[in-house]
Amino acid sequence: MQNTEYLELVETAGGRENHYARVVDRYYELVTPMCRDVWSDSFHLAWFAEGQQLHEAQRTMQRWLADRGGFTAGDELLDVGCGIGGPAANVAEYTGAMVTGVNICGHQVRVARSLHTGDVGTQLTFVEADAMQLPFRSARFDGVYAIEALCYTPDKPRAYAEVARVVKPGGAFVGADWFCADDLSEADYARWVEPMCRAFAIPRVIPFGAIREHLETAGFEVESVSRYDDHGDVAPNWRLCAENSANAAGGAGAGVAAGAVDVSDSRPESFESLLEASVPALRDACRAGKVIMGCWVARRRG
Repeated sequence: MQNTEYLELVETAGGRENHYARVVDRYYELVTPMCRDVWSDSFHLAWFAEGQQLHEAQRTMQRWLADRGGFTAGDELLDVGCGIGGPAANVAEYTGAMVTGVNICGHQVRVARSLHTGDVGTQLTFVEADAMQLPFRSARFDGVYAIEALCYTPDKPRAYAEVARVVKPGGAFVGADWFCADDLSEADYARWVEPMCRAFAIPRVIPFGAIREHLETAGFEVESVSRYDDHGDVAPNWRLCAENSANAAGGAGAGVAAGAVDVSDSRPESFESLLEASVPALRDACRAGKVIMGCWVARRRG
């Protein structure tokens, strides 16, 4: 996909939804090398304890999810939307489990396979696959986790149902994702949430309050739902996002860091300008309470 076509498709929710596989694949093909400069091998936000650096906060979050899932040595785990395998490697090392990562982005799967070739690599497998059509038999995995990935699926209930299908009865499904606030008007969604979705190539996000019902409908008992800021400080993410966006946009980060980029009405002229707009879009929506970073702990019934 050429950038011109990407910019046309990403402009509307319909374009991002109807062509999600190609759009998401192209987005991450473009941003992966740049993201590694700031995020290393774990491409997700985190909550921070005082004095924590990014990689410490990310590991704390990953271990929190693993602990809540009760993951342990001998388990077979599924990482849905595994990126380039950073969380999978950390979870495998921490728990002793075998981890299979799935990712719709073929480029990232190839990077993951090339990166993780040491001792922990023997515990890892990476598969190019769609979260809404997982290529595994039913009740294959002891547990499943997903970190800021299922927001990229156009049909969230279908993705949750697929997770329920492949996890064993009693197995945990833990995760973290981006949501919108409950009861947003169409105008508020268009003002606050749509610019963030456009900038990050996300089809659409669901209300935070809907996650419990969706998981229960899919076949899970929900043990807890919480927000990132219930666990720590999310503010350090915005500085790191600004650094990443500045790198990707060729040093145009001054406007990003200062929040000077207006993304609500203007159509981006280039991928770089769209990426530059991503930081203020996400940061401002989160600060306004219109976008919520949340996590859940659930267990398959049966």
